[in-house]
Amino acid sequence: MRWPRSWIASPRPTPGRPLLTATYPYVFDPEHAPLEARAAAFAGTGTIRDRVAALGAAGLLARRDTRSLAVVRRQLAWRDPLDDLAFVIQELGCTPLERANALPEVVASARSGARVLVFGLTEPNAGSDVRGIETRAVPHGGGYRLTGTKHFISNAPDCDGAVVFARLGEHVGCFFVEQPPTSAQNVAAHSIGRLELDDTPAVLVAERGLSLAFATLERCRPSVAAAAVGLATRALDETRTYVQTRRQFGAPLAALPVVRHRVAEMAVELESATLAMLHACWKRDAAAPGERTGYTSAVGKIVATEAAQRIIDTAVQLHGGVGVEESSVVQQLYRAVRPLRIYEGATDVLYTVIADHVLGTV
Repeated sequence: MRWPRSWIASPRPTPGRPLLTATYPYVFDPEHAPLEARAAAFAGTGTIRDRVAALGAAGLLARRDTRSLAVVRRQLAWRDPLDDLAFVIQELGCTPLERANALPEVVASARSGARVLVFGLTEPNAGSDVRGIETRAVPHGGGYRLTGTKHFISNAPDCDGAVVFARLGEHVGCFFVEQPPTSAQNVAAHSIGRLELDDTPAVLVAERGLSLAFATLERCRPSVAAAAVGLATRALDETRTYVQTRRQFGAPLAALPVVRHRVAEMAVELESATLAMLHACWKRDAAAPGERTGYTSAVGKIVATEAAQRIIDTAVQLHGGVGVEESSVVQQLYRAVRPLRIYEGATDVLYTVIADHVLGTV
């Protein structure tokens, strides 16, 4: 799947913000600036597989810290959300294997862009409550066989391998499946699908896999906020260009007080979202070994994704009828931002994480 041609072909406006590493240098280390510049210059095309290969060739898939994920995702999401999707799902697929010190040859090929990996956690009856996983693993010869369905798995139609979480006795184990059987799901322009496991051969990565799943999500969750910031930044850039050139009532839209006020609101929300995202990423990188950062990650993701939704909604409103045309960039941004409020911790679920932090568990 790919975005409509207009997304790629539309003229790229001058970004309304300098690089994050230039605007907020106190958050970053010296190696982050050249990485962000390289991500800003990246331009993927074609299928997810094509984009993963290009990301690998550009040196963007190597394992790095959370702030690195953030600067890359903000830039990729700004240009084309499919580039961002190709990038982050590789990260989700590689991280459990790396934490378990398992299958280094698989990780190396994925980090180089030669292999597309996916992260198979969500099921029809196990979304936010991952302890409801029903996929089963049974020993078979020297390995295992998996039976069950994973759905809403990003990049599944294009994958070469999958990290899959399945019941193994009383625990949920982590497994690797080579060339899993898949089927596509039609969700906007997202590359997404199911893993249709039916006595499918698998390699055990870890007998207790939920800790790997949670650690992976905790590492990557702040970067979802960065992707949201990238989409919102693009929306503000597109809106600035539009209201300065579109004339109504004998003057540019940008001359109307109500429009100026709405654009200012967009800018304030974007700045707040960016700061919350940066704090969450810095907190994750500064954490001591074994330290949990679920609270700041949850806050960063909620603030950024919810703000991005409002910013992009305002962008569509200010574009008027043009904003809901299928070829409109802001319409495509609207479709792209909505899933960010759901995956890697839906907003409503993350509020329970914050409540537990503030009030304790009940």
